[in-house]
Amino acid sequence: MNIRKHIIGLYAIVIVLTMMLSGCRMEVNDEVAVSHPTASDDRLLVLCEGLWGMDNSTISLIDHGVLTNKWFRQQNPQQRLGDTGNDLLMVNDTLIAISVNWSNIIQYIRPDGTAIAATEDIPNNRKLATDGEYLYCTSYANDGYVAKIDLRTKKIVDTCPVGYEPEGIACYRGRLFVANTGGYSSQASHDYESTISVIDAQTMKELKRIDTGCINLFGNMSQEGQFLCINSVGDYYEVPGRCVVLNMQSEEFRVFDFPVTYNCSYGGKFYAIGSAFSYLTNTYEFSVHTIQLPSLRVEEGLGEYDAAMPTIKQMQSPYGIYISPHSGHLYVSDSRGYATNGYVYEFDRDGSLLNKYSLKGINPAHFLALP
Repeated sequence: MNIRKHIIGLYAIVIVLTMMLSGCRMEVNDEVAVSHPTASDDRLLVLCEGLWGMDNSTISLIDHGVLTNKWFRQQNPQQRLGDTGNDLLMVNDTLIAISVNWSNIIQYIRPDGTAIAATEDIPNNRKLATDGEYLYCTSYANDGYVAKIDLRTKKIVDTCPVGYEPEGIACYRGRLFVANTGGYSSQASHDYESTISVIDAQTMKELKRIDTGCINLFGNMSQEGQFLCINSVGDYYEVPGRCVVLNMQSEEFRVFDFPVTYNCSYGGKFYAIGSAFSYLTNTYEFSVHTIQLPSLRVEEGLGEYDAAMPTIKQMQSPYGIYISPHSGHLYVSDSRGYATNGYVYEFDRDGSLLNKYSLKGINPAHFLALP
């Protein structure tokens, strides 16, 4: 079973559930802005992916403990964000880029939420990276490629073919590192990918492929300096999930025997929640690990945030993890049943629970701290 078949099957289930629930009242308050008792210093965007094919991606704003749901729509009353938001990135202090996968666009907004432009015609777009002058976006289309976008004009100026169905992308010292999945393998008559493409960002030529030996490099990818944390999903049957940590300077890597499905970086560490799904058991198994850099020493749990573990373990479906670069607060999202409005939990630097935010958005997965 490959990624697309798994995703489509899952979305078929959740769309049916959504229809069944449509006559029921959601648990989220009707008010647009909801204050919480413990205010923090963070201003944070939360991108909710929505359901594939339902055109219901949303962005919520958490501003000093005040939650504003449907923030993008509030700032742009005549415009929807689109279908299946997949990534968001702070390009600079005045520009944010959002990849909207099934709408085939990259939406640009100001930090106040005002939509200002869009790059169209990047079908099945996935993840974003920037060097400040150009934006780079992976796409599953045309057997897999990376698009290079001039941030002044918002136009595509070059492309580079990579492996099949590329996911995460990172910039480091003039090179792009792209995680390939091969997730459409059974439908497209090719194997799963196990490689990381290395691209010269100036010429947009692929320099080499690093074979990790781990298949299906799918999902979130975090960067901490010269290091990347990459998830390997496996095949959902016999091949289990793995973690690949790549040193982009030396191009050496190490493999760990656990998945890092949802991961983030902060303070010289990677923090990861692994979600291993098996079609043999039709169940998910969750794990939590911390990876210390540069030693690559691994610990179970969340280190200094370990007090958050009991709350995380009771979540129905952990779906995203993020640590604010401003406050050091830990944020973990719960997508619940994948068809119902999700939650975001905020924890202090010692792992104490500060707030639980009830979102008007399905599948909250991506976070971005505002300046």
